[in-house]
Amino acid sequence: MFGASTALLCAAVLVVGLVPALAFGQEEAAKEYSNGGLYEGTFVDGKQHGRGHYTLPNGYVYDGEWFEGEIRGLGIAQFPGGSVYEGNFSKGRPNGFGKITFADGGTYEGDWVDGEITGNGVVEYANGVTFQGGLKNALHHGVGTMQSPNGYVYAGEWQDGAKHGMGKINYPDGAIYEGLLSEGLRAGQGALTMADGLVYTGTWQNDQFHGEGVLTQANGDVYTGTFVAGAREGEGSVAYANGDTFVGTFKADNREGLGTFTGSEGYRYTGAWRAGKIEGKGEITYPDGSVYTGGFLDGLPHGNGSIKYSDGGSYDGGWSKGVIQGEGRAAQSNGLIYEGGFVDAQYDGTGKMTYPSGYEYIGGWKAGKRSGDGTVKYADGSVYTGEFLDNKRAGIGEITMPDGFKYFGSWADGVMHGQGVTTYANGDVYTGNFASGKRHGKGTMAFASGQEQAGEWTNGAFTPKDVAPATDTPTEAPASE
Repeated sequence: MFGASTALLCAAVLVVGLVPALAFGQEEAAKEYSNGGLYEGTFVDGKQHGRGHYTLPNGYVYDGEWFEGEIRGLGIAQFPGGSVYEGNFSKGRPNGFGKITFADGGTYEGDWVDGEITGNGVVEYANGVTFQGGLKNALHHGVGTMQSPNGYVYAGEWQDGAKHGMGKINYPDGAIYEGLLSEGLRAGQGALTMADGLVYTGTWQNDQFHGEGVLTQANGDVYTGTFVAGAREGEGSVAYANGDTFVGTFKADNREGLGTFTGSEGYRYTGAWRAGKIEGKGEITYPDGSVYTGGFLDGLPHGNGSIKYSDGGSYDGGWSKGVIQGEGRAAQSNGLIYEGGFVDAQYDGTGKMTYPSGYEYIGGWKAGKRSGDGTVKYADGSVYTGEFLDNKRAGIGEITMPDGFKYFGSWADGVMHGQGVTTYANGDVYTGNFASGKRHGKGTMAFASGQEQAGEWTNGAFTPKDVAPATDTPTEAPASE
């Protein structure tokens, strides 16, 4: 804004220098020159001296003091572009104190040096912005205050027209910055306080948080660490308003790399993070004292991992999105151990279960229950091999007991049911039908003595047509599990 007007002043001075010498003595006269200029005023020894009025065809007009042929002293200059300067002149240029009003309505009032706006002054721009302070070559320089109609205020140091050095900015939204600036941007040490309560204190670069700093959020969360281009990045720690804490590394404003999160309720995680989520290898201690160590995905146990429960139980094996899945080993606090497949945290597929009592099952599982083919070894030495359904013997199976009892045949709801063959401890053999664990329906008993008894049986007892021979053969099959 200032450069074009000061150049016009210099052009006017050059024209005045062409004025020819007049006769000796002082006189008041009007003189027209070959360039079209017209001077009306006093002369001394042939030079403009005293007061005079000078005009040029391009619209330039000067009215004021002259000294020995040059514009010097107080005067008013009107420029072709519409600007008007009123104040001190020296060697044909504004010098000292003066005020210029520009064609767009803007003004400057203050110090001038050799035609340049230099020193202290007040600027009122056409857009309503005002500046009061130091200037150099028409640029803000030194210390000064700039105010905008929207409420923006900067008070501090300037260099070559840009905010540079220490300063304070009041923003229209109520935010306040105090600190260093470089070439108009916040750079170096500084503090920003937002209207909503957010506060940042630390280093800046290119108008952004950059380097070491402390960021206090409006909700009370406090981050202490490094920033890159306005985002948390590198080593840092967060103290959350609710008492939680995080110590570790950040990238692009998210937790990334290794870090430890400690919850106020006793939850604690140490391990890998990705894009702000728990992901990779790590360890969680839950509020109840349980500890999980292994893989994570989207904040949940995933892949291979082990957990030790607070009651003494444990699991080591596969996980999927926080749920036990795949092959693994589970040990309960009562001594029960399961090794095998899991689906949705339930025994499923093929697995082995062992009780401290000596009970052992190896075989198929479905939704947490024995299902399909399997073998049970009981604590008393009995062995069952066959089919299961919903945790019970069902289908075809065989049981052998230490006393010599053996049954092979159909089972239902955990007991002998349907066709089967039973060999009793005393050597008797029954072949026939069973119902609810007892001989029932058609069947034949071959006694160890060589006798046979064939016919109908009811609730474990033979229904004879004639008198049946005496027998000590049990009428009930071994109880189900």
